[in-house]
Amino acid sequence: MIYQLTGGSINTGEISNYRETEGFILVRKPGNIRLIGLAFKVKVFDMVSDGKAFRIHVPPKNKFILGRNDQDIKGRKDVPINLRPQHIFQVLAPEPLHLEKGRDLVMLEEDQEGKRKYYIISLLSQVTEGVGTLRRKVWIDRFDLSFTRQRIFENGRIVSDVSYGEPKDFEGGNYPSVIDFRRPLEAYSLRLRINKATLNEPLRDEQFDLEQPVGTELVDLGKAQQP
Repeated sequence: MIYQLTGGSINTGEISNYRETEGFILVRKPGNIRLIGLAFKVKVFDMVSDGKAFRIHVPPKNKFILGRNDQDIKGRKDVPINLRPQHIFQVLAPEPLHLEKGRDLVMLEEDQEGKRKYYIISLLSQVTEGVGTLRRKVWIDRFDLSFTRQRIFENGRIVSDVSYGEPKDFEGGNYPSVIDFRRPLEAYSLRLRINKATLNEPLRDEQFDLEQPVGTELVDLGKAQQP
C-alpha cells in the first residue's frame, strides 16, 4: 500500500504535498480499521478505529491522540488530526444504500464521460415537507457495473469525494488498485495505491488493539474541547 497525501487547499492559501509513504491497512466490518504508515521502514503513524472512537500514535511527534468519530474537530498545528481512520474506512468499505421508509428518496440518472457511461444513484432525505437534502451520490459503470465513484454530503456540503480506478484481481476477489479521495472540510486529499491485497480473510480482535506507548504525550481531544 502506498499513501500520497496532499494537505491544504486554495481556500486556505496553503497546499503541501507530502512524501509517498508505504504501509498497510486492515479493515473489518462493521467498523474496525487499522492503518500503519512507514517511511524508510520506520513507523510514522499508527491509527485505529472501532467505528465509535479512534486512536492515533504519531512517533515523530511522540504523541498519542484519542477522539470520537462523531466529534467536530477543528484543525490543530500541534497534532495531525485532519486525516482520521474512519475517513479511510468509509472509502474502503462503502455502505450499502440504506433507505428509511417515508423519509428517503432515490433518484436515478445516466451520464457519460468520453467513452465511459454511468448510472448515477442519488440518495435524498426529506428535511421538511417538500424540502429534501442530498446525502449521497454513487456512480456505477454501465459496462461492468463496477463501483467507480461516490460522494457523501452533510447539510448540502461535500464531506467526501472518492474515485475508484484500475481494478485488479487480488487474492480473494476483484478490487480497485488506485483510490483517490478528498475531504474538503478537513482540507486534505489522499491517493491510495494498492499493490497487494487479501480479501475476506478473518482478522483477530488484537490486530486492532493500539495502546499508548510508554513515554508518549497523551492528547485527549474530547477533554481538549470541553469548556
